[in-house]
Amino acid sequence: MTKSQKPFLEPRPLEYCEHYTPGMGTENVAPFLRSMVQMLRPTRVLEIGAGYTTPFLLEALVNNEHVFNDGNLKEEYLSNYNYDPKLVVIDDMSLGDLSERAGMDLMLKSKYFSLIEGVFQGKAKNLVEKYGVFDFVWFDCGDHKDYEAFFSEYWDICSGYIICHFTYSNGKPNINLKSIRDNIKEPATMIDIIEPHKTRQGSITIIKKSLL
Repeated sequence: MTKSQKPFLEPRPLEYCEHYTPGMGTENVAPFLRSMVQMLRPTRVLEIGAGYTTPFLLEALVNNEHVFNDGNLKEEYLSNYNYDPKLVVIDDMSLGDLSERAGMDLMLKSKYFSLIEGVFQGKAKNLVEKYGVFDFVWFDCGDHKDYEAFFSEYWDICSGYIICHFTYSNGKPNINLKSIRDNIKEPATMIDIIEPHKTRQGSITIIKKSLL
């Protein structure tokens, strides 16, 4: 926030505005995802469908280099601690070449960032062999068929949280949410968050796998 801006008297300006695309509905989701990653401290983050959320996810991994210790830190957490996370982003470039977007060159230089061009279908086996299982997933692409394809193929290589965008329309569950529920293979905890002022692109569903 610059000196000319007044905290608590006027809205904070949009962060990473060069990455923002109107109509995608992620202006509130992006900082939420950043906070989630900083709280959960995942080591393997998968984003399917790059966009405004991408720099927030990457920033969170960078911020997590610092472990706050204000007196309540678990000692065993830092035993044999080796911070080597990865943000793997899969994008089909349907909205243009990501490498040509403003600000993307900085992300591509990050040691935590890996970009895969193409569709996500058919990639799960190679991904888990290269990166291991993913403990945090942000899914934001396609229609209900893509949601179905993702959960059918990727469920077994996800170990923690899966967050999906646009699961409600006009405040009511849509076919994307049905595809999720129909294709989850085992019990899981689910919570829906709905933005009441939006007709579309204003909801997320958080799925937490129940580890047996």
